[in-house]
Amino acid sequence: MFYLSEYPENPSGYVTLSTSTDWEPWLNAVIPAGLHAGVTSRLRSNLKHILVGLEMKAALIVPHATRISNRAVLFEPYCQLLTFEFCVGVFSVCEGIGSALWLRSQNDDGAAAPRISPNNWIGSLVAAADPQGTLDFDIKMRGVKAVRDKIHQDQLGARTEIDWHAFDYNHAFVPANDALGIVLRLHAASVPANTNLG
Repeated sequence: MFYLSEYPENPSGYVTLSTSTDWEPWLNAVIPAGLHAGVTSRLRSNLKHILVGLEMKAALIVPHATRISNRAVLFEPYCQLLTFEFCVGVFSVCEGIGSALWLRSQNDDGAAAPRISPNNWIGSLVAAADPQGTLDFDIKMRGVKAVRDKIHQDQLGARTEIDWHAFDYNHAFVPANDALGIVLRLHAASVPANTNLG
């Protein structure tokens, strides 16, 4: 049996080690100064909860994929959906930090809520997290975006069939987790010590 909380017998499982509050120092370090206070507050609040949610998803996906207990942890279609959700969460974290970086590069505090194109925020995030391109962050981030974009169902006749097996561990989770790990290095000293991300 795989548990999501600690039991006296200490079976294989995941014990929540980070809280939303534990992510605030990292977010305070990577969200650039000079944004409107309300923008900074909303961004911090949104991303700290997403990050804790990503930890829980990773705690289910990794043992399922690696068969840590020699058994499947999840029903396979749910694992694929959970992997998709993980990619959406990573995209959201990267979009938030990248957008904040782009706003500051434009001397914009974000108060007017401008729409920021993916190329702009991804470019700003790549410049901060992988300026030499040695980590292939741009490729990984665009891969995460491609998985995230599969949520759209409004032009079925204009697109190829969605292959749910594209949401597997090696093709979706690992690159997304790697991309998040690169972003976490923006201020590695502030990342919660016990996180299972990156």
